[in-house]
Amino acid sequence: MSTRRRLAFLTALAVGAATFATAQPAVAAAPVDGLVAAYDFRQPSGATVPNTAMGSSFGPATVRNVQSADWTASGLTMRGGAKTSTGNWVELPDDILAGDRSATVVAEVKASQAMLNSFHFLWNVGNESAATEYFFASLNCGSGRTPLVGVKSDGVERLVGASSCGVAADQWVNVASVVDGAAGRASLYLDGVRVADAAIDRTPADVRDQSLNTIGRAPWPDPLFQGAISAFRVYDRALSATEVAATAQTDAETHATELRAQAQAILDALALKDISTSADIDLPTSGGRVTWTSSNPALVAPDGTVTAPVAGQPGGTAQLTATAAVRGVTATRTITVTVTASTETAAQRAARLAGRFVIPSVLESGSTLPTAPEGTTVAVRSTDGGVVVTDGVVSGADGSITVRVTDIATGATADRTFAVTVLPADSTAQLLAYNRVPTLVTEANNADVALSMHLAVGEDDAWRPLNENYGIFFPKTAVPVPANGPRDGDIRSLRDPHLFTLEDGGYGVVATRTARGGGADGTQTSSMLFARSADLRSYDEVGMVDLGVTSGVNDPAAVYDSAADRYVVSWTSDAGAAMYTSFADLGDVSTRGEVRRGEVAATVDVDEAEVANFDSGNTVPVDADTLAALEVRFGRVANTGVTAPARVEIAQGATVDAAALAKRVELSYSDGSKATRPVTWDAASIGAVDTSTPGTYEVTGTIKQPEYATPFADERADPSVFRYDLNGQQKFLMIATEDIYGGNIDPQGGAHMPIRIANSIEDLSDDAIRAGRNVEVDLLRRGDTDAEGRAMTGCFWAPEYHVIGGRLSILFMPCYDGANGRPDMFTGQASIIQLKKDAQGRDLDPAVPANWTKAQKVLRAGGGILNPVQTISLDMTYVEDSGQSYYVWQQLGALFIARMDPADPTRLTSEPVRILAPEYAWDNVIAEGPNVYARDGKLYLIYSGSTVGDTYTTGLALATAGENVDLTSPSAWSKLNYPIQKSGVFNGSWQLGTGHGMWSQDEDDNLLYVFHARTDNNNLSGRDMFVRRVHFAVDGLPIFDMESTEEVAPDNRRVTATVVVTAPAGLEVTGAVSSRCIAGKVTQTVTVRNAEGFPVTVTAKGPYGTKTFGALAAGKSSSAAFTTRAGSIPAGTVTVDAAATVNGKAVTDTVSVPFAAASCG
Repeated sequence: MSTRRRLAFLTALAVGAATFATAQPAVAAAPVDGLVAAYDFRQPSGATVPNTAMGSSFGPATVRNVQSADWTASGLTMRGGAKTSTGNWVELPDDILAGDRSATVVAEVKASQAMLNSFHFLWNVGNESAATEYFFASLNCGSGRTPLVGVKSDGVERLVGASSCGVAADQWVNVASVVDGAAGRASLYLDGVRVADAAIDRTPADVRDQSLNTIGRAPWPDPLFQGAISAFRVYDRALSATEVAATAQTDAETHATELRAQAQAILDALALKDISTSADIDLPTSGGRVTWTSSNPALVAPDGTVTAPVAGQPGGTAQLTATAAVRGVTATRTITVTVTASTETAAQRAARLAGRFVIPSVLESGSTLPTAPEGTTVAVRSTDGGVVVTDGVVSGADGSITVRVTDIATGATADRTFAVTVLPADSTAQLLAYNRVPTLVTEANNADVALSMHLAVGEDDAWRPLNENYGIFFPKTAVPVPANGPRDGDIRSLRDPHLFTLEDGGYGVVATRTARGGGADGTQTSSMLFARSADLRSYDEVGMVDLGVTSGVNDPAAVYDSAADRYVVSWTSDAGAAMYTSFADLGDVSTRGEVRRGEVAATVDVDEAEVANFDSGNTVPVDADTLAALEVRFGRVANTGVTAPARVEIAQGATVDAAALAKRVELSYSDGSKATRPVTWDAASIGAVDTSTPGTYEVTGTIKQPEYATPFADERADPSVFRYDLNGQQKFLMIATEDIYGGNIDPQGGAHMPIRIANSIEDLSDDAIRAGRNVEVDLLRRGDTDAEGRAMTGCFWAPEYHVIGGRLSILFMPCYDGANGRPDMFTGQASIIQLKKDAQGRDLDPAVPANWTKAQKVLRAGGGILNPVQTISLDMTYVEDSGQSYYVWQQLGALFIARMDPADPTRLTSEPVRILAPEYAWDNVIAEGPNVYARDGKLYLIYSGSTVGDTYTTGLALATAGENVDLTSPSAWSKLNYPIQKSGVFNGSWQLGTGHGMWSQDEDDNLLYVFHARTDNNNLSGRDMFVRRVHFAVDGLPIFDMESTEEVAPDNRRVTATVVVTAPAGLEVTGAVSSRCIAGKVTQTVTVRNAEGFPVTVTAKGPYGTKTFGALAAGKSSSAAFTTRAGSIPAGTVTVDAAATVNGKAVTDTVSVPFAAASCG
């Protein structure tokens, strides 16, 4: 409690530890100021452990389920086991940190390999419930996690994790968790070294209910901690880094004998022997754990550099001592090195030195030649072709450069001729390849992302990162993903990427490969990672290249040496020695040359760059075409123009409305791509068109661009939105996984499967629910039975709508009670329900649960379960192509596919085949949530990886569509090396863990991406549903994160359509002829009528005369009589000529008016 003050006394724990001290420099004792609890578990027996913190009011710790064999001289063995088992754990006093805004908890522990691969709580300050609050630490290095400290309050969890694991199984490690409430930061230390530090907005004081504080037991149903504990301390203040280091050293000294044996084992594994040599020595460092000293550094330096006497001079000896240290406890071994005289001639020496001078095969005009190797001078002797070298600056065109390298010491020379391609400066860009320093998951820069190759474009003395400063090349797993699923320990990352041009004009990447998170994976001792790329948009990982050393490979770099037709590879040893060798083929270790010492100037990296969290990298020039393609793939694509809709002509007097105008307009984009969007035409603008008056009018409208609520639906993960024709009415159906507080197996309130139905996308939203425009219906709830009569008690995961065999269907995964009587995800299997129809074949109401069939599992053709290894199968989707139907789903952490017959959707018709496994740090451990869309002859399969949470990402695999390709062949699918969608800023706000997406369509046929992201909206901390529109770039790949101003530029949102009201082709003038008898003679009467809205001049001509009526007013009629002077006349016609001026133009028309024969006799 913040009001408590405690006396500062030396604790019994610290006193006891001093008896184990070794011959090391003196270190400060563990601090006692603020110490509220200290437990030493090195006791021989008992069920309680006394609190040795002087002046503390807290009592002993109680070991639950203790057995006598649990006690050892070094600590308490933690047996592990299920939470409900008889495994042991420790109960701490209640309210141990109640009211404390700052705290430090230090535990000296061993963790089993099982613990490093699974969820657990090392300790917990909180209570029995995991729902709302706790303060804890964990050493889980599996499932995308690293050692971390976390605080949860009010249902929102904040985690601060290390960038890498840093913990070895079954070895003592000191774990210190620090929360500084005043500074608003949390830190984690391993063995006294800070491995994580970040801002945090929660403190132990926010954990109000501290009624069950534990060691080794979680409030979640995680297993009990397995391993051992030696010491445990709790402080009510934040210790400094120095104090944490002192505490770690104090605890290390209690295990000095064991730690010294570990150090000795490191040396024993090196099998060190005496050496006789005249050449440099490759001194092994065991991945940096061994250091060297020399008794005669002038003869043999600690980095293995040998200064051999010249021929004829006497040699000498040096004693080299190797020291291995584990947590400050050391072991040593000494060997004797006998140095003999060198046999190298002056010519051989000059050739060796000249081999360190390499001109890269591709240069930007204006580049400077590399510097001369130390101890030499370099002069250009000649050039050939179009290349020009002036004062060391290269310009002109392609050609060759011949240089002479002179050894200053001997005067011997060696000539070298290099072929170079010179790129024009005005169309060439420098490309920076680099990795970043890991920071936070919430910045999309955790180690899984930061420790990959990024790219940035040079612009005006600055660097502009591509792909939002996210990785582009990631190394694959150390070994192919096993058939039974991925293993976290196989995930790999990289440091110090170096990009260079290959002999064939493509690109190569070399780097130091690391374990996931950046720790050593063992390969750095001798090897580097190598990959090829034709275009920097896709990568072919060749693998590890052995450089022939055991002294460490740091900052590897490569350059093609056209003078020797070999690749020169340089690096730095663990001791800091510059080294290099060469290869005829980097993919063939048998072509490796001799390993030598010295720097190669052409491979020098960039030390600093103005890029956020830049770590290390290098630059290469790229041509305009390569850069343009990179910008399309990894740059931002934005709307640049809109094509005006085609002119619409309306006949005079006709009705004009929105239906007469263009439904969509075409938009153009910065990458050369096109798209169309619907238009909402202004009613007032349409109403202003006077169709009674011919002329040209303009109608304005707005491009329709709905902005969906963010989030669209709270606590709704794995969302599916489906446009469906329900008995002739278009409906939109939504379904998702309940994810309140991230609890989706057995969520608060009970598991259920919620659906929503609406006439529009917008009316599926939470906003529509709150406004009363819609309601959510549970199709299934905990306890509902499946077709076998079993009660489904949890999960209801990843439901998707599909039409299968003409029936509306839902694919999903329910789960059942496990051995502990609670829902167990591993009991779940992919299942299907289908909507029933009435006698006339019409769909029943999908909002009525009883109108759906009972859930049936999807099984293999022979009736066996899909996953006989683990049982669980989930995230099933449906695909049709070339007349064949398929299911794609997740099991064993990977995507599987099989053929099926829609007539029996509960059975496969072929064996399951794995088509995609998670191979990278960005999609680590899991590939799930597949969904497929067909477009322009391609199938686009999106999937998600990197485990559920803030790190979730979306990957993409492609296959050929419509050409009878066998989609069950893994070779039919090609997968991007990097995510197509990832965490990032969208419309000004961060969205983390974007994934489990589904292709959909809106009311206007726009393609949608419906997905979830992990948020703390409404303090619920689960995954929420979002909706975005999709754009396809000119290279054919989808863009899922096009922001609203990129989709439609603000200046292009208003569009104008031209409407032309046209007059009739002729004039609306009619005529009629009648006859009567006057004095026995036939008299004709001709009547003309002007039906136009303007005056018309009319003339009538017939066989019995002509009459000009003049300007006949609009809508008026006029008649004229013609005397025939005959008693009878034959049938004939009267011609009516009309003339008028319309819109300034003369318009004429002629009408023939027939008349019948007439007689007066």
